[in-house]
Amino acid sequence: MHITAAGIEGARKWDAMVYREHQQTDRFRDPPPDADPWTGLAWNFSPPDRDEKDLDPAVNVVETYLDPGDTVIDVGAGGGRLAIPLARRCARVVAVEPSPAMRARMDAAISELGVDNVEVVPERWQDADVPVGDHVICSHVMYATTPVLPFLEKLHDHANKRVTVMLRERPPQANFHELFESLFGEERIALPAMPEFRNLLESVGIKYDLHRLEDRPHGMFPNPEAALRRAIQRLFLNPGSASAKRLAEILPECLVPDGEGVRFSWAEPQRGWLVSWSTE
Repeated sequence: MHITAAGIEGARKWDAMVYREHQQTDRFRDPPPDADPWTGLAWNFSPPDRDEKDLDPAVNVVETYLDPGDTVIDVGAGGGRLAIPLARRCARVVAVEPSPAMRARMDAAISELGVDNVEVVPERWQDADVPVGDHVICSHVMYATTPVLPFLEKLHDHANKRVTVMLRERPPQANFHELFESLFGEERIALPAMPEFRNLLESVGIKYDLHRLEDRPHGMFPNPEAALRRAIQRLFLNPGSASAKRLAEILPECLVPDGEGVRFSWAEPQRGWLVSWSTE
């Protein structure tokens, strides 16, 4: 990986997007709670059961790059959605995950599924002291990552063979942007996502393979109460706050029936992408 002036400028643009989004968020958000923000959400990142009926489509793509004796480092492993299925397809997985709630979900799944070749590292990637592996993966972590260049360099430098990154076409909060604008009367600033990440890779001279993953439903909920809970989380509000009460008032007009549940009237599926590049 060769860092040039173009790479530094590409990273600066990424960091500036994250900074502007965070500035706006901090102006409107409620005081952050002391608890792990992933508490109550970690179950969304659970691995599939033994028959792998709900296997993440990225697993099959990553598997095409793996050898049976490989060590995979999963950066931001969450509840083990990728780490545990990949552990069945390689020699060892090192799962780096800072969230206690996510680690608890992953530890439970490791025990339930009888997996014995996953090592869980309770650190942020930036702070983690882990040996180099063969294949480093990073799934839906980088949207808010800053400074991005050291993070990217560490991904690259810790892979003997390959790095693979999964991101959506738009950031995970994208279907909540219109709700933010209705609530606060200001256009929502977006975090970077896959288009910006591809620009960043090209600016540092990385040639990558690009894979289109299946669309994922988004902005859909089993009932209005679930929509309100998720919106409060995504807009960084606290239940019962003035902003949360106002949100509860405006939310019904934003929802339309969808099968047995509801969805935002503007909801779009999330388009998934995977990029992978050789480090050899």
